[in-house]
Amino acid sequence: MIPGVHDLILPDPGEPRYCGRCGHPLDAHPDGGRDRPRCPKCGWTYYAKPALGAAVFIEEEGRVLLVQRANEPYKGWWMLPAGYVEYGEDAAETAVREAMEETGLVVEITGVRGIHFGAGDPRGASHLAVFNAHRHQGTPTAGDDAADARWFAPAEVPERIAFDAHRKTLGQWLKGQGTPPPGPALLDYAGAGPAPPLLVYVVIENPKGTVNRLVYDGVECRFVPTGEIFKTPLPIHYGWIPRTLSPGDDRELDVTVVGEGETAVGSVIAARPIGTLLREDQDHKVLAVRADLPSKYTTVTEASEAPELQEMVDGLFRPRARLKGWANAADTRRLILETQRSWIERYRTDR
Repeated sequence: MIPGVHDLILPDPGEPRYCGRCGHPLDAHPDGGRDRPRCPKCGWTYYAKPALGAAVFIEEEGRVLLVQRANEPYKGWWMLPAGYVEYGEDAAETAVREAMEETGLVVEITGVRGIHFGAGDPRGASHLAVFNAHRHQGTPTAGDDAADARWFAPAEVPERIAFDAHRKTLGQWLKGQGTPPPGPALLDYAGAGPAPPLLVYVVIENPKGTVNRLVYDGVECRFVPTGEIFKTPLPIHYGWIPRTLSPGDDRELDVTVVGEGETAVGSVIAARPIGTLLREDQDHKVLAVRADLPSKYTTVTEASEAPELQEMVDGLFRPRARLKGWANAADTRRLILETQRSWIERYRTDR
C-alpha cells in the first residue's frame, strides 16, 4: 500500500497503485527527499503533478466579467471564465478558448495578471494562471458549463465566489478599486483550513483520554464543563472544524480524530477526513486521521478501509442518536464544503 501523503501537504487523488508502463504493483521508494510510488520491476517512478488552470480577467468601464457555475463543485457560485490547460496547450490559449466557450467572447490577451495556488477544490490541488484580456468582439452569453455570464461593478461582486485563486484575484482587484471585498467569501474563507476540504484544521474540545465532557462557550469564549461524565475515557480526539455550520445543531461541524500524539483542550491540529458517520438528526460526525504526526492510519484514505474505527465511532454515538450509516471520503469533502458555504452565508447575514 502506497501512503497517501508522501510528506506532501495534500494527498494526491491521481496517485496510481500500478505501474503505468508494465502494470506491476508499485512500492514506496525514497526519491528527492520523499517516498514516491516506484515500480520494482521496470523502475518507473510516479511524480505527482498539480493541475494547471487558466482564467481571463476582462474589465470594461470599471466592471469585471464573471460566469456562474452550472455544475458541482460550487454549483451556482461565480468565478472568472476559466478551465484546465490541456496537455500540449499554452495556458494563454486555454484562457482564450475558455472565454469563447463560457462567454461567447473573442478576447485578446494583454498580459499576465498573476498565478495562484488553490487547494479548496475537492478534485485536487492546482495552480491558476490569470491573464488580463480585452474583448475583441461578441456579447457575453453563457455557454459550455456556465449557467450565466454578467458584468459586475466592485460593489456588486457576489459573495459566492468559487475557488481560492478566484477569490484572491478578485480580492486584489477590489482592494485596488478602493472597495472592501464583500465579507469573508473572498478573503477569510481561504483561511478555513490549510487545504480545505482535503486537509482541515480541527479545534480540539475533548482530547483522547478525556472523562469530563467539555464544550466551547462562544459567549464566554472559553471551554466549560457540561457535567457529563463519560463511562470510559474517550478513545479519540474530539473537536470541530472552524468556519463551518452544521445543519444538525447550528454549530460547527464535529470531527473525531484518530492518530498518535498528545493534544490539549483548545489546541488546533491538521487532520485528513476519510469519512462521516451520518445521523438522522443531521448532527453528523466526520472521521479524520491526524496529519501533523506519523500515524498507523497514514495509508487509510477511506473509513471503510478501517472498520475498527467505524465500529468505535458507531459505539460512541449510537446511544446518543439514531445512525444512518457512513459517507465516503468524497461525500465527506462535499459535506465540509457545504458547511463552509453555510458559515459564509450566516456570517454575511449577521453582519
